[in-house]
Amino acid sequence: MKFVRQLGISALALGLGAPFAGSLFRTPSRGLDLDSIARAIDDGSDHVSARQLAEWIRDRRPGLRVIDVRSPAEFRDDAIPTAENVPVDQLAKSHFAPDQTIVLYSQEGAHAGQAWVMLRSLGVTQAVFVPGGLADWRDEVMSPLLPANASPAERAQIAALSHYFGGTPRIGVEQGGDVASVAQTGQRSRRRGC
Repeated sequence: MKFVRQLGISALALGLGAPFAGSLFRTPSRGLDLDSIARAIDDGSDHVSARQLAEWIRDRRPGLRVIDVRSPAEFRDDAIPTAENVPVDQLAKSHFAPDQTIVLYSQEGAHAGQAWVMLRSLGVTQAVFVPGGLADWRDEVMSPLLPANASPAERAQIAALSHYFGGTPRIGVEQGGDVASVAQTGQRSRRRGC
């Protein structure tokens, strides 16, 4: 399911970039390198997991800049620690230093993927996005599932990262070959928005 979502976000990002590509009969005016964008999407260097972002924040990675591209109202309601709010329509007006690692996120990742293409079209190459956005942050950091089959060290590492951000890990149990949460009701709540 996550692969299908990432594939959909990647297709959306490429679709957003298509207008910047221009015609086969003229030179692109912005210098958008669609080959490098396609390579980044293909090799996965266009995105970062919520858990990896949490590790970067915790470790105070030099040059890290976390940007929430949602509306100011959504940002006020809930945001990833250290994030700044730069809505999509303000990205082109923002300054990004070449030594910064820009991490974009939205509610579920679609707008962050689009924003990533925008930054690439502006020449910002040190940018990534969280494919599942704030929803992944909640699932992977604030309420991560501790797999029942993971080693005690792996479980402790996931739990420590979650606790660092004030989260509460869930304990996983095996159900028919799948790992499910002890507290899980069988269905995940439907996610809305970008």
